[in-house]
Amino acid sequence: MELFDIVKNIFVRDNKKWESISKVDKNRNFFMINRIMSIQYPIQANIFNKMRVTPFRVIDWWQSNLSIKYGKSPKWIFTSTNKKNNKSDKKSTTIKDYQEAENLICSKFNISSRDLEQIKKFYPVRYEEWICDINDQIGLKK
Repeated sequence: MELFDIVKNIFVRDNKKWESISKVDKNRNFFMINRIMSIQYPIQANIFNKMRVTPFRVIDWWQSNLSIKYGKSPKWIFTSTNKKNNKSDKKSTTIKDYQEAENLICSKFNISSRDLEQIKKFYPVRYEEWICDINDQIGLKK
């Protein structure tokens, strides 16, 4: 049985479905199930990671306790990921070179041009705002 099939059955009160899941499947998916449960129950999941326990017994414990509280899979089980915003990627590719402002930054903050390139690489949007602000302050136009 796959991971999310087991996770869905954890929250169902039907014991026949739960008994059909083998100990091998529970043992195999112990780490990921415990990790998923740590979203809502971090203390309990951490204790199970620290103790030397039989993995399928822990999964049975999760099922016996959570099937009482929830009737179906709660929303916190399925977390979403952040998707990249295409607009911010376009801004980062249009970084202009301002040699005079960069020289001023290097001398004022006592950093090398290599460090400045790393700032430009890892924080492109902030760097663009910063360099434009410095150009405005020293009287250079874009």
